[in-house]
Amino acid sequence: MRKTLITAAVCAAALITASTALADGCMLAPWQYEIYETGQIAYLDYDSDTEVEQLHILPRFHGDSQNFAWIIPVPGLPELDESDMQIFYQLSYLTAPEYRNRDEGWGCTQEDYVMSPTNDGRDGVDIIASQLVGIYQAMILGAADADALTDSLTTWGFLHTDNAADFTPLLEAYVQDDWYFVTLKVDSTAFAESQDNWYWYGGMQPVALTFTCETPTYPMRISALSAVDDTSVILYVNADRRLYFDGAETEYANHLTENEARVIRATYPDLGSILEVGDYLTKLKRNYTPAQMDADILLEPAASNAEYRRIYYSGVPLTSGLLLAIAGVMFYRARRRRV
Repeated sequence: MRKTLITAAVCAAALITASTALADGCMLAPWQYEIYETGQIAYLDYDSDTEVEQLHILPRFHGDSQNFAWIIPVPGLPELDESDMQIFYQLSYLTAPEYRNRDEGWGCTQEDYVMSPTNDGRDGVDIIASQLVGIYQAMILGAADADALTDSLTTWGFLHTDNAADFTPLLEAYVQDDWYFVTLKVDSTAFAESQDNWYWYGGMQPVALTFTCETPTYPMRISALSAVDDTSVILYVNADRRLYFDGAETEYANHLTENEARVIRATYPDLGSILEVGDYLTKLKRNYTPAQMDADILLEPAASNAEYRRIYYSGVPLTSGLLLAIAGVMFYRARRRRV
């Protein structure tokens, strides 16, 4: 099995910048303010033996960060923690396409190189926890009534008269499925103290949510209310096999060997601390319109467990260059004879 992890990591670090599409859940603005979610990016780690999912989310938006508010529904009671921005940097570099020059063809082309496989809330709303998570003041909520949840979120400043009516039907669907809700608002003091340490191309500090679920899940439905017309969703998925979701394009798939895990730990230490030998890391991407965000993403085993990484070829081919040089010499000599 031929692998090019070390070479690809070096090339990617030199040639590729970090992904620019990032978050999940729904971003909200106060009345007469605007916040738009410009993309979604997340790292999802799923253990099929324990049915425990850890979801690292990096929110990216257009708007005033001081007015930032965020609601994330999850299928199991979550634990909250800060996540590390370096994980997203390093995932971007590790899974980036490989760039090569070759002695055939012209210009830039793309190829998929296949490697061998291997309670202050209203009645019906329960405030389960309230805590500071990095720059966010966070709450974990349980709800038995969507109308009560809407009222509570309005009272706390997450919703207002311009958007509450649109939210109630979505909240009703999650309440009926017995999901929990995480709310986050920027804490101004924590924001001022840590801003220089986490800000990345308009993105906020990432967070990690850990919960149990029978199927690895990425919350999507609620995003439709704050997404732009063409929202890029990028999911890095770590599981015991290659996973997939409907309509997604697989940009990277690799079952980590012992040597690869060693290289990752040396090259990308933050990422290496959460990846292990035998993990299957996949990068999935799909663009959505708000109308297409009508269901949460449920990840399923892919049809094939084959590994691959994308490769781009560029440069003038050597053989073609030599032929052009020979043709140029022959043309020059023929022209001199005529003169």
